[in-house]
Amino acid sequence: MMQFIYHILIDRFAGCNPAIKGRGYKGGNLEAIVDRLDYIRQLGATGILLTPFMKGWRAYHGYHITDYAKVNPHFGSWKMVDKLVDEVHKRGMTIIADFVANHCHKRSHVWQQHPEWFKTDPKGNPTYFNNIDYLPEFDLDHPEARRFMTDNGLLLCHHGFDALRLDYAKGPSIAFWQYFRKNIKREFPQVELIGEVWGKPLDKELPTKLDRAFRRGVLTEKEAWQKRYAGILDGVMDFAYQELLVQAVRSGERILGNKKLYEQVEKHFSHFSKCPAFCLYLFLENHDTNRFLFECKGDVSLLREAVNFSRQWQYPYIQYYGMEKGMYNKKDIRCGEPYADEWVRQCMNFDLPNILTNDTVHNFV
Repeated sequence: MMQFIYHILIDRFAGCNPAIKGRGYKGGNLEAIVDRLDYIRQLGATGILLTPFMKGWRAYHGYHITDYAKVNPHFGSWKMVDKLVDEVHKRGMTIIADFVANHCHKRSHVWQQHPEWFKTDPKGNPTYFNNIDYLPEFDLDHPEARRFMTDNGLLLCHHGFDALRLDYAKGPSIAFWQYFRKNIKREFPQVELIGEVWGKPLDKELPTKLDRAFRRGVLTEKEAWQKRYAGILDGVMDFAYQELLVQAVRSGERILGNKKLYEQVEKHFSHFSKCPAFCLYLFLENHDTNRFLFECKGDVSLLREAVNFSRQWQYPYIQYYGMEKGMYNKKDIRCGEPYADEWVRQCMNFDLPNILTNDTVHNFV
């Protein structure tokens, strides 16, 4: 059976209150997720992926960490983390933690006590993730910073997580990830390391062979960057695959019987056929993209085709919470409006009927 992973935005999944106004916390928590594990399993899921749960600064999504050693009290405690991991494993499922190594919030004691652990530009000024001036970027080639961040990854492994999703994996150097992998695998050889590899390359360069393949049109930019991490990580979130399906439905194409799309996807996968022990994690949407049903213009049948198409391959499939309930944004989150990503991070509505089934359609050509 292929992996079917259910992706949870902790604050907006279970235990949350949609009546709470504003962009802050709405009450979702780890204990409430435990109460919904049977619901998730009944969907056919074999595992769950959590957004970060470390202590952060006023950020419900969890990506603005201030203390890697503490659990955000809005979400629970280490005791509750352990309970969730245990309950997931009791059901024969796996659990993935989201690990933010590239940056932290400037209110972190690390930023205040160890400024030498962070990147600077040629003028000596701090560099910030996505130019957000309260998210300084770690210099993970600094020996002490490298050890600190690796110890925090090991902490999650000690708490029983089966895999780590590595947020913005393009930020830290390849040398850091090699060090990180070596130390994680020494103690926890079974733990999978999954990179989130997308976004602008900034000042980084591709290795010559991959750069030439990209410039000749053999690989797309997303494929080239994903392939960069073969042999470094165990796998990546497959943004190149997601883009192919989004382009198809935006062009008014169906998924079922779409020979052209099928061939495009097979060609995409073929680029990674000689990358042993490197896995592509397929998905249609997440907390940073439009809901796929938006791309389908609300056509539920087209969404079903895309889900079944994605679950037919030999790769793990990740489904964002609420897709099965037909949740979607009515406006494009890239429209330029402030905090438009909130439109794909709404509280889960368990009262809505499920619009997806566990059946997988295999005849797509």
